[in-house]
Amino acid sequence: MSHVLVPLEEIVEEWDRHSYPEDSIGIMFNNIGLLKFAEKLNNQHEGGVPLFVLPLQKQNITSVLMNIEKLFPYTKGLTLRLIAPQSKRKLVGYLHEKILTYVNRREIESSINILHELTANAEKANIEYVVKKHNLVSDRKEIPALVRKERDTLLDTCYKERKWVKIGWKFTHSIFKLEVKNNVPIPEEGVFGIKQKIGTKLDTLADGFVGEREDQIGAGLGLYFVNFFREEMKSQYDFESIFRIYENDFEETIASLTVIFEKE
Repeated sequence: MSHVLVPLEEIVEEWDRHSYPEDSIGIMFNNIGLLKFAEKLNNQHEGGVPLFVLPLQKQNITSVLMNIEKLFPYTKGLTLRLIAPQSKRKLVGYLHEKILTYVNRREIESSINILHELTANAEKANIEYVVKKHNLVSDRKEIPALVRKERDTLLDTCYKERKWVKIGWKFTHSIFKLEVKNNVPIPEEGVFGIKQKIGTKLDTLADGFVGEREDQIGAGLGLYFVNFFREEMKSQYDFESIFRIYENDFEETIASLTVIFEKE
């Protein structure tokens, strides 16, 4: 797999579409960072951890990305807050690559597939929420066609309804965690479908495409890949891994993948 970073110019170009005033990146400082940058904290938190939050705009995205890795020694995590993460895949891939390079863990680079799939499902859930709330279709099967036709409008509605997706990385040289969160409770049938895919044993990655329909929003290889990925981590590198999907007390749906490099 290529380790070439996406050119910053492409990320700036990507930013022209589906960007919103509240899109931001939050930096979770480690203990050293909390001491060094105490005055930078702006009273925002992620899971009880203080955040230094930077709004992301076309004017500052290049500067933020050029300097972000300088903060990694003082950082234990990053969180992107986006309304339309599917339109920011290059940004997500860029940060993922930067973090893997910093922790020097090329073994888990394929985890980007899982991250993209979880992000797609989170955005899908938000869009379906606004479709159902505003009674925009009479049959759930009509949702994919509506999204293809009216995605811009539906994402604008997600913004007005304050429906976001948070993409988080928590990392040290001994543990790595991906977390995708959205503020819509996951429907029961959604939990079943996700767990069914995760529990499917694949002999080859191509098996994950069997039975997928083109009109499924966010359906694809990523969730099937979770089980394949975890088995590969264990058999090839003896890395333990944990995957969880759950709803918290704030009606937020959280999916996380943790890889443990060093055993205690």
